[in-house]
Amino acid sequence: MHVAMIIDEERLLHEQLMLNRLVIGLIDHGAQVTRIIPDVVSAETIDAGEQRIALTPRIQIPMRVLPWMRRTRAERLAETAEQRPFELVYAVGEQAWPIGLDLSRMIEQPLALNVWAASLIRRVPRARHQGRIGCYITPTPTLANKLGRRVERDLVSMVPMGVSVPREPRNVLAERESAIGLAVIGSGRDTSAYESLLAALSRIVREWPQLQIVLELRGPRAHDIWRQARRLDLLGHISTISDAAHHRSLLTRCDGLLIPERNGEMNSLILDAMAMGLPVVANEDPYLDMLCPEAGTRLLDEPSPDAWYRNISSLIKNPDEARAAGLKGRDLVARRYRSIDQIERLMQTFEMTMSGGSYRIHA
Repeated sequence: MHVAMIIDEERLLHEQLMLNRLVIGLIDHGAQVTRIIPDVVSAETIDAGEQRIALTPRIQIPMRVLPWMRRTRAERLAETAEQRPFELVYAVGEQAWPIGLDLSRMIEQPLALNVWAASLIRRVPRARHQGRIGCYITPTPTLANKLGRRVERDLVSMVPMGVSVPREPRNVLAERESAIGLAVIGSGRDTSAYESLLAALSRIVREWPQLQIVLELRGPRAHDIWRQARRLDLLGHISTISDAAHHRSLLTRCDGLLIPERNGEMNSLILDAMAMGLPVVANEDPYLDMLCPEAGTRLLDEPSPDAWYRNISSLIKNPDEARAAGLKGRDLVARRYRSIDQIERLMQTFEMTMSGGSYRIHA
């Protein structure tokens, strides 16, 4: 099986580590993989994730071209694999979808579309394109079920994201008296969600002045959130990062993970934090199935400042309870969200797609 894996800039920047593991795993299962990535991504960014997969083929192309150049781009991609033609196209990222459609039509082979966020479902190609689309791949059952109401349900496959589980969990809050670290991650689109969380944290730092917060700030509203933190006199306790995906080791050394938004976006960083044993407090998101009581997650159905304050303070005041919650999440990841499971499920999905079948939605 020769897979053309087309990855757009957004997915490459946010999920390079996970995508690299997928490539390695697919090769281990006997597939040949050619990665097709944007030509605008810096060499430094690409090289940072190339150590283990430098020998696998990589093609860099313009993701956005004039409409009359799309056919030429597809022809050139097809020509690169003349000795062993592509047998399946896997498009990862919204900007990769049209390229996948063009290439699959050119080579008359099936296309698998990756849909990782609820906001993308209303924009997925369907109707006249479905003759070329062999399957849609989503990471959670709830996303799969919602997508199955928009496109042909038999074309939807659920392939959970996977991560590596470290041998030992982090001993969270082990140095509580001198240092506490909390990580806040999100897209930064819902400023009201951040306002509630930051208001709670402003109360907590008065009780626990040793608290330090790693705050992911990205997107057009990042400055609005920063101004909220300044108004609440939190800047002395905050270190901002522009993209949490580039600081995994830092975030997984914190004592807890806070997720203020309900954005329906699956993120392997959440799984990494859970695998490390970090307790999670989150705004309840119906599309992120792994954030659940079984995983020890504290879910806020009404994320008011008081609710955030009660749940975060409780974890800080009760380290044993925080560790137990983190270990529940770690156990769930070890049982359901391992890299090897993601690779095997994806390989099965590809095989079914190539045979004209589908790998049904299931948890």
